[in-house]
Amino acid sequence: MQAHDSSLISRAFGEHTDAGLIVAYQSHQDALRFLSSALDRMNGVALLRGPTGSGKSTIVKEQLAWSSRDAAVAMVDGVHLRPRRLLTDMLSQFGVQTASEQDEQLLHKLNNFVTQQTRLARPPVLIIDNADRMTSSAQRLLNWLAALEARGNFALRIILTGKEELSALPRQNSMRNLARRHPATYSLNPLTEQEAIIYLRTRLIAAGGERSDKVFPLDVCERLHKLSCGWPGALNERAIDAMDRMTELKSARRVPRIIVSRDGVTEAEYELTERQYVIGRAEIADIIIEDTYVSKMHAMLQVYSNAIVLVDLNSTNGTTVNSRIVVKSVLKSDDVITLGRHRLKIADAPAISEEMGEAIKASDTITMQNLDDFRRARARRTVTMLKHK
Repeated sequence: MQAHDSSLISRAFGEHTDAGLIVAYQSHQDALRFLSSALDRMNGVALLRGPTGSGKSTIVKEQLAWSSRDAAVAMVDGVHLRPRRLLTDMLSQFGVQTASEQDEQLLHKLNNFVTQQTRLARPPVLIIDNADRMTSSAQRLLNWLAALEARGNFALRIILTGKEELSALPRQNSMRNLARRHPATYSLNPLTEQEAIIYLRTRLIAAGGERSDKVFPLDVCERLHKLSCGWPGALNERAIDAMDRMTELKSARRVPRIIVSRDGVTEAEYELTERQYVIGRAEIADIIIEDTYVSKMHAMLQVYSNAIVLVDLNSTNGTTVNSRIVVKSVLKSDDVITLGRHRLKIADAPAISEEMGEAIKASDTITMQNLDDFRRARARRTVTMLKHK
């Protein structure tokens, strides 16, 4: 799993996620169809249940966007909700101006608005998120709102979200008007393992990440799905934790180095921060070894996060690692490359992964292609330098 900066993590799964980024899954889509169907019925009341982090808020916000095309919509957070805030929030979102009126005046304004809209065949929609956490006084107001009618039709369509105990709300004595409307109920289901893979990778790509299959390989996705039980909120948290850990590991990992010496005297030291290095006697080499036994372009180092690979470039006198002639070799810390009278010692090399081990067994075609690209790039750079002289 690759590491990424904190801003990417936040954009993909944290507080800076684009509000418009929605990765739909089966239960999400089923819930939207349920809400639309429930609002179209004469009783027009829907209860959406699910644990914390199940995506209820995301779903009702998407429903709000759809419903607002045809009717006035108000969405209120039910946590510690009191009657006056419920009234003022509804009127404000319905576009009804208010001043410092008493509660009775606010009720009168609200009643006039919803009945007028219902007569125009546009009954407003009230969404209360976390409705199971309202105060008892706000519940009584909701019960009053549920009884509003215009010309024999209910004047307000209602969506309530909450945890499993939300189902008990209409059965309370103070909620009889709501109960008479026979609310429809839908319980959200978690993402399947396959849906979790799509969810994680899609959010990362949408946030600007690359190679999402490398950041979230199948085994990591399966682990995150198991830990989160498939709920989107918990999946986001687990993804953040996993990516943070990889970032910490990357920052703690020491940069691999190569130390060049001749006759026991150190001549140069290079931090291997680039993807590839050409070793040779030519001036265009990245690591220049001034030794008659070294070819102009003698060998190439390919640097990966999980391995350093040395490849001989058909040199005249060959390349030796730890006193053994090699054509290709995976380098470990303290390995010594011998080129003529020079010794190149590897320090802080990363541990090789199984995936890289398999890749190294492949053909040298990619290596030679990289060398050709290197030559062309250096040639272009040389031409550019000459033009500016």
